[in-house]
Amino acid sequence: MSAVVDGRTAAALRDHAARLRERLGLVEAPILSATGLWLLLGAVAEVVEDPAERAALESVLGMPAPEASAVVAALLADPHPAVGAALGGWVRPDLTLRAPVPGPVPVVPLPGQAALDAWAREHTRDLIGSFPVQVDDRTLLLLASALVTEPRWRERLSTARDGLLELDGELQAVVPTESAGPVGVACPPTDDGIDVISVIAAPGVAPGEVWRAVDEVVARRLGGALAHGDRPAGPLGDGHAWRVRERTESFTARRAPEDGAELWTGRLPAWHVDARHELTGAPGVVEVGRGLARLVPSAALVDGLELRCVQAATATYDATGFRAAAVTALEMRAAGMPAYVDRTVRRVVLTFDRPHALVAVARGGSWEGLPLFHAWVTPAGTPRP
Repeated sequence: MSAVVDGRTAAALRDHAARLRERLGLVEAPILSATGLWLLLGAVAEVVEDPAERAALESVLGMPAPEASAVVAALLADPHPAVGAALGGWVRPDLTLRAPVPGPVPVVPLPGQAALDAWAREHTRDLIGSFPVQVDDRTLLLLASALVTEPRWRERLSTARDGLLELDGELQAVVPTESAGPVGVACPPTDDGIDVISVIAAPGVAPGEVWRAVDEVVARRLGGALAHGDRPAGPLGDGHAWRVRERTESFTARRAPEDGAELWTGRLPAWHVDARHELTGAPGVVEVGRGLARLVPSAALVDGLELRCVQAATATYDATGFRAAAVTALEMRAAGMPAYVDRTVRRVVLTFDRPHALVAVARGGSWEGLPLFHAWVTPAGTPRP
């Protein structure tokens, strides 16, 4: 593992994801890569020189700006075998920046939209077909990150008559949590070094509490304290998402369990989602934008500067595995600089039948424990208010 990447990095990224979901009301986002945004902000964090803004950004990143930049460089230099990650930077061809963009972002002349779309496809293995922003002659500076993973289940999941996927065996558990009480956990095994963990809480538990429970489950998993068949102390009875029954079943003699053995079957929905998130108001984005603005020549800022951050994300969960990708773009345009204000948003707790949370976590090497993607899964056919 790289000397600059350790357990604190994973903790910082989990905290950043929680802040992002709460700040922008994304607790029920169908797919989101907070890590994609963190990589982008961390890569150029040293561009923020104002002491107050640097302190605000470092609070968002969970570490000093130079360390964040070093972490991003180390992750790119020591790639995870099942994770594709890339950074890109482009400047308008007729524009010479006052100083280079700091950190591990390669900056080249801005090409046309078709080339940017091709960049998005190349670095997301064709999962995202177009770049999340449309550029024109007012685009001055453009930075982007791409993140993709495609872990495959060790064994293909079967499909029940009702369309749900069935996972037999590991890893399934009932985990007591402080945030949401007992939750059901399912994590189909892969050989790709990616844990895709589904967590379901009781109906009526607020999504924010479910995500906090997810962090508890992930911490147990990373700490080696989560095993197949775990449950609260005492006999396991029926719960909000599980039933316990004694019954007689037929098995082939070669694979027959012992009498009285406990067998687990998880029933999970197959799903596909595409999402687009406006992240301009995300913590840290404005601070980085102001730092980058100081690199732009004043002649290009006659009419002011407009900052925008957008993420396009996609994910599929099916019988063969999990596929997810995100491209996060930070664009600086010649325009009037918009004002930014904090807003208190109203959180709505959905009461549809069986929503659940999903997180894809990298295992091994410099990427150990990093949360790559978060998804709030609403099975097809689930009633909505």
